[in-house]
Amino acid sequence: MRANYSPVKTVVFTGLALLSFAANSVLCRLGWGAEAIDAASFTAVRLLSGAIVLDVIRITHTKKALPEEKGSWLAG
Repeated sequence: MRANYSPVKTVVFTGLALLSFAANSVLCRLGWGAEAIDAASFTAVRLLSGAIVLDVIRITHTKKALPEEKGSWLAG
């Protein structure tokens, strides 16, 4: 077990992930239900926002990671 393991932190991040998935589902239904956006634009927005989030994760993880904790982004 890692020294900095915290059950409270795990519960908070799990809850945030679940809320994010639920919000994503609601936003997708709103966008498609009212036909407010076409399929190509919807896909472009989803891909761009995903790329931005992954880049933010990469940048913040690279600054804090110890050499033995670094993984391969290519493998990921």
